[in-house]
Amino acid sequence: MTTEAVEQCLRKAGIPRWGVCAFADLPPLLPCRAAARLPEGARSVVVCLFPYYVGEYPDRNLSRYAIVDDYHTVTRAMLEDAAARLCGAFPGHRFEPFVDSSPVREVAAGWRAGLGFIGRNGQLIAPEYGSYCFLGEIVTTLELPPAVPSRQTCGGCRRCVEACPGGALSGDGGLELSRCRSHITQKKGELTEWEQRAIAEGGFAWGCDRCTDVCPHNQNPRCTPIKGFYRDIVHKLTLENCRALSKTRAYGWRGAAVLERNLRLCQGEAPVGKE
Repeated sequence: MTTEAVEQCLRKAGIPRWGVCAFADLPPLLPCRAAARLPEGARSVVVCLFPYYVGEYPDRNLSRYAIVDDYHTVTRAMLEDAAARLCGAFPGHRFEPFVDSSPVREVAAGWRAGLGFIGRNGQLIAPEYGSYCFLGEIVTTLELPPAVPSRQTCGGCRRCVEACPGGALSGDGGLELSRCRSHITQKKGELTEWEQRAIAEGGFAWGCDRCTDVCPHNQNPRCTPIKGFYRDIVHKLTLENCRALSKTRAYGWRGAAVLERNLRLCQGEAPVGKE
């Protein structure tokens, strides 16, 4: 009965898929200011899956997750709606939503909540949606039955490892950030010649989808049922729209100067000054 009531609250908030893991089974929490919001006596974590795949855009110069509206805005509203409904359904219990800036190690929590398995690239791979998903959590004092984690693995597949242009993936879920092209597009300050070439050769103003694009589980993903991800798709960043978009999109936190530098590198120009 309890699980059915939780399902009803989450469904009304528009959350398409979710699972539960015990708070006590989480790996060590991440140090962040949001940790202060964790409810005392937390017993369960409701992990919510937010698929974001909206179709193919072959000429995009942004990572897939960045062509949709800011996921923080979209998913936070849904999580807060769900948390409010849960508070009404279970008076006396606390329900705290978290997205991105979360003390919970989201991929590990998603695996423990039965939402998918962890791939060689360290991402959660979910049935039907592949790794094209955001994760959010609602930490609660309500005790809920935990899911059984998936036993699936990548097996002998190493396509993501072999496709990574910088050799950043170890093959066991490890990631060397300094070799990751997506990380390099987010760096401020002066870049090495190798980093500049990495951005220029990648052709992306933000991110890198090489490891996800080659994954067999991402070849025929189901499109997201979340309407918020369709309302403002922008798949191409330009020097003309960069400043405006940096104020409203998920990649805007890094500032327009970094994005403009990346665009110029992709166009064969040298970076201009320091960010």
